[in-house]
Amino acid sequence: MINRMLSIKYESSSWPIRKLSVLFLIILSLFFAAGCQMRGEPRPRLGSYPTTTPGTSFPDPYNLGSHSYYAGLGILSEKNGIVYTCRGGSIDIVHLRISADYTRYLADKSYRNIMDENEQFTFSLNVEPTVYYISIDYPENFSEMPQQEREQTAKEVSLTIGQYLTYLAKTWHEILTWHDFKSMGIFTEFPSAFSWEDIYSNVLGIHIGTWALEYGDDFDGAVTRLLDEELQHLGAVPASKARELTEQMRGQWFDGSLLVNMKKRNVDIGWFDGQVAPSLIPGACGDPEPVIYPVPRLEDTQQYGFDVSIEIEPREWERHKILSIVYPDGGSKRIIPEKHLPYIMADLVYHGKTVHNYDIDGSEDFMPYVEKLIEAGQLEEEPWRKWQQKQKN
Repeated sequence: MINRMLSIKYESSSWPIRKLSVLFLIILSLFFAAGCQMRGEPRPRLGSYPTTTPGTSFPDPYNLGSHSYYAGLGILSEKNGIVYTCRGGSIDIVHLRISADYTRYLADKSYRNIMDENEQFTFSLNVEPTVYYISIDYPENFSEMPQQEREQTAKEVSLTIGQYLTYLAKTWHEILTWHDFKSMGIFTEFPSAFSWEDIYSNVLGIHIGTWALEYGDDFDGAVTRLLDEELQHLGAVPASKARELTEQMRGQWFDGSLLVNMKKRNVDIGWFDGQVAPSLIPGACGDPEPVIYPVPRLEDTQQYGFDVSIEIEPREWERHKILSIVYPDGGSKRIIPEKHLPYIMADLVYHGKTVHNYDIDGSEDFMPYVEKLIEAGQLEEEPWRKWQQKQKN
């Protein structure tokens, strides 16, 4: 079955209704933004597909305005949309900004909890009810460290945790939307799940957010400057060229206008080699060398004597579709990322290829990877064999 969806996320196929829907969502987003700011969370932003369809803008890559973490008049200065780069492919500027902001927010939240020596804390993204449980084992001497050393250690560890939590949460959001999650409770976001620019844009945003935090106090100014520098490094092309190149992929990577069929996906989450690669438009800029970005590693906290673990508790209506993959007999409500994500991604790739006939970058190794982990005793064999049997039936 080919799944089709509207080209602006959450829009209607009727132009008058669509305009009212978009206006309603803008008002709703401003309402959410106000609530998020009271809690210090990043504000939500409305995204679009990486396609030449109504609702997608291709801004001037070197005139994206000033980044704004907080809501208010600052949001009017941001220019968002899809930028095409020769060495990084399509970049979703909204995804990038959100990931940069969440890196800051979750690093700050982690720092406060570490300084208070809390053994557990939780968080949720502002667009979904999933709860993330973070457990921390501290080094024995943490309480006795000199204050300056203690603060510096907490800063380094919290930044690593913030990076990883952002990466994990944004990846989990793609998994949820693949299973028909509706952020606004109206339209499925399946067509945009793991679209070809999502993960790469997220990881780039995490890096920019990290660099901005390392610069000092002016986070928004640093993100603005670093975004411009990194797009130059990636070889951003003019807006008109970006639109032209994207349109060339109509029929191959996507088709439709008001209704969009997304044929191209990218599931490279860096699970195998610790890095993510972009989906480049063939022949767009000759034969450029793609820029590869490393994904955050939670185990980097161990060099400071910390042991951090994370569990995910999905609370969406669609949770049962996902939980049944790793718990075929039921019995648990939580996902353990390092244990369960390989199963979930393998299931996703299998159905993407066999049911939807998608072209999926980064999908080649998931099933062999699961088998290797089972052989090494790092994954349980029974859920995987039951999943395989289910596909045969």
